Amino acid sequence: MSKYPIAACLLVAGCAAAPGQQRTYLCDGGRLVAISFSGEAARVRLPNEDLELRRVPSASGTRYSSERATLHAKDDEALFALDGRELGPCQEVKPGA
Repeated sequence: MSKYPIAACLLVAGCAAAPGQQRTYLCDGGRLVAISFSGEAARVRLPNEDLELRRVPSASGTRYSSERATLHAKDDEALFALDGRELGPCQEVKPGA
C-alpha cells in the first residue's frame, strides 16, 4: 500500500480523535504505537519510550509535533515519524478486533 494516498487523505479531512481519547495503531513492520490525545497535546507511547507532542496548525486533519517526532491523524489512520524515519502508514487497532 502506498503511503501517498493516505498522506493526501490526512491533508483533506479532520481527525476524529477527541480530547482524552486513547488509540493504539499498528504500523508497517508490526510496530505498535499507543497515543493518548488531551487538548493540545498527544502522548505517544512506544515500547521503550514516551514522547510528548504539541498540536500544531494543519491545513486539515490533526497534526502534532516535537523535536523528534511528527504525527498526522485522521479517523482510523495515522502517519507517524520518529527521528526522520516514517513508521507508517499506521492503522488503528479496534478494541475486540
